Amino acid sequence: MRHLISLAMVLIFFACSASFAVAGDTEQATDLLKKKMDSVLAVLEKDGMSDADKKKQIMEIVAPVIDFELMAKLTLGRANWSRLSDSERDRFINLFVERLKASYLDKTTLYSGQELVFKKARQKGGKIHVPMEIYTSDDTVDVLYKFYTAETDMKVYDVEVNGVSLIKSYRSQFDEILRNGTVQNLFEELEQAGQ
Repeated sequence: MRHLISLAMVLIFFACSASFAVAGDTEQATDLLKKKMDSVLAVLEKDGMSDADKKKQIMEIVAPVIDFELMAKLTLGRANWSRLSDSERDRFINLFVERLKASYLDKTTLYSGQELVFKKARQKGGKIHVPMEIYTSDDTVDVLYKFYTAETDMKVYDVEVNGVSLIKSYRSQFDEILRNGTVQNLFEELEQAGQ
């Protein structure tokens, strides 16, 4: 089960690239997500390519469509974000992005042909939620991609796996560190996790 959830988290960030004529078009969001997922899975399934090259290609797909800065802000929450100076905010964003890359890119080897099933997308306020299920012979993981409109593009700002929000999970961890320590302690934790 842990491996399947880890795989879900890997696929979360490798699936999405979007440029929409109509921001609220949930069908278009789902269709585009499917196409991009296929592209990423094709990279993961390539024979003769080093893991490092696969990770590089995958990040080239992912980086333009994930709003890492917004995710970083959301994981800290308004109160903690306001505690940081501009230079501390920049450092936090850099460390947070590196943590995500280290945490999820290293799990790409867990993919081994699991079945992906996309469910009907829905509009929720100004956002589009695209649900997906990942099946193996003995388990299922529910994944929910959350998009918002950034000018003419759609950006991923959060993902839920089995009902657990990535943003809320990190926020809980970061709140605890900052409640019991300092911003420097948070930076040290992120640096250790990114190694």
